[in-house]
Amino acid sequence: MTLKLPFYKQETTFSCVPACLKMVLPSFGMSHTEAGLRELCDCTIFGTNALQAVEAVRQLGLKNTVKSTLRFSDLESLLKEEIFPILYVNLLPIDGVQCSHAVVVTGISDEGIFVIDPLQGERVLPLTTFISAWGMMNNLAIVIR
Repeated sequence: MTLKLPFYKQETTFSCVPACLKMVLPSFGMSHTEAGLRELCDCTIFGTNALQAVEAVRQLGLKNTVKSTLRFSDLESLLKEEIFPILYVNLLPIDGVQCSHAVVVTGISDEGIFVIDPLQGERVLPLTTFISAWGMMNNLAIVIR
């Protein structure tokens, strides 16, 4: 099962988290520019701190948004509730580039993990590759509610 969200390509090399927020927020009836979200999240050339992103989303009225370390079973449960978590991953296992990145997870199947990557669009990542990439970032997630 995969859930549909709009794809928005990130506008800068460092704005993956604001781009992910731009993709997820319409499911809450909100529309924001990436530039506005970058400012709200205090995004810098070094990226976006998860806690700052959470605080930005809370300022938009989604007070139950959290930064969390998830288990795979938590991820499955969120998707069953049609909640789209933003996960921090390391691109080394995925694309061979040592770099922190954020993606929106939209589904899990026997094929792998379905994500919307703000650099490349919809992708299906092999389960072992995904688990390795996410684990390198300590299974960090932003869960918007």
